Amino acid sequence: MTEPASDVTAVEGREATQGSPILVVDDDQRNVRLMESILRTQGYHVLRAFNGEEALRVVESDRPDLILLDVMMPKMSGFEVCQRLKGRYETRLLPIIIVTALNSLEDKVQALEIGADDFLSKPINKVELLAKVRAILRVKSLQDEVERQKKALETSNDEILRMQGFKESMAQMVVHDLKNPLASIMGNVQLIQMQHGAMPPQRLEELLDRTQESARQLMRMILNILHIGKLEEQKMPLRLEPIALRDVIREHVEEMAGLATRDGIVIDNAVAADLPALHADRELIGRVIANLLSNALKHTPGGGRVTLAARLEGDEVVLSVKDTGAGIPEDLLPTIFEKFVAGQTDNRKRMLYDSGLGLTFCRLAIQCHGGRIWLHSRPGEGTEVFVALKLRGPADAAAPAAAAASGPRAAA
Repeated sequence: MTEPASDVTAVEGREATQGSPILVVDDDQRNVRLMESILRTQGYHVLRAFNGEEALRVVESDRPDLILLDVMMPKMSGFEVCQRLKGRYETRLLPIIIVTALNSLEDKVQALEIGADDFLSKPINKVELLAKVRAILRVKSLQDEVERQKKALETSNDEILRMQGFKESMAQMVVHDLKNPLASIMGNVQLIQMQHGAMPPQRLEELLDRTQESARQLMRMILNILHIGKLEEQKMPLRLEPIALRDVIREHVEEMAGLATRDGIVIDNAVAADLPALHADRELIGRVIANLLSNALKHTPGGGRVTLAARLEGDEVVLSVKDTGAGIPEDLLPTIFEKFVAGQTDNRKRMLYDSGLGLTFCRLAIQCHGGRIWLHSRPGEGTEVFVALKLRGPADAAAPAAAAASGPRAAA
């Protein structure tokens, strides 16, 4: 019964430590060969060094999991090697078994004080050697796991702190964006109240138009925030119906005509007159158009031009919104449709791109329809955003979601 148990132990030892490199350090080559022979029969990978300086070089280059270290060596003793390794942060956890003919209590105390993990007396006993090696390597494995978990926790903690800071800055940015149209509404209302009865009708109409446009802008931003999460989780059902894209575009162009005229911007509606009906969610597509048009007007200087076009290409309708603004910096292009892209840029870009929720909403709404959205832009040459939608609407996989939308869509 004894031999099978021994074989099992040996197999478990090999499985638990397979590939574990062990450094044997001794100035007597016979001792090195003896321990190497014992260890290799159990499947261990053995490294050799015949003095202290060579041992330090091997540790640096090969990173052993365990050192069997002789004490009595010329130039640099095993005690000095041990002290150096335990004194470095990188090698402080490297286990060291002192192999020596010194058996006095003082020698053992000295070894423990400088960090040795165990002792092995000469002449070498095979059973004792393998038992101590297996025990030390098990502890080393646990230490390595603890170290990995520690690093993983540190990385997770750093990421949590980074995301917390990112969240706070994004919250401030969204609040800032919402305050702008709200401040405009409040200012216009206050002005109307102050000059009530004395304001010329033309001036009153102009202020009311500005107030209405600011209210629309505020509503678009609020709906973007509310619906982005649902679109990301694919929990917003589509109300599919045949829509005349030309009519939807005309409605939003007329809606923003006052804002464009005030800023001296020309809006060109170059949508093909014979464009066939598109099977889509009218509200979502309308909001996509409104976001793209508002974004183009926002970034186009006075005297500029915004052009909307739509044409049939195969079984797709391709819509484009082009402006003559400053363009988008090249480093933002790969992530321009992601949430809060402006949060990772400098103040100049933040001023240009706000919180970035409008383009994120557009991407998600178009993807929900099974379509595509992309853009072309160069600094100083303006930006053109493209949207491609299937005439027949999204694929059959989206039908259950569309069928579920039998009533009015919830606001949240």
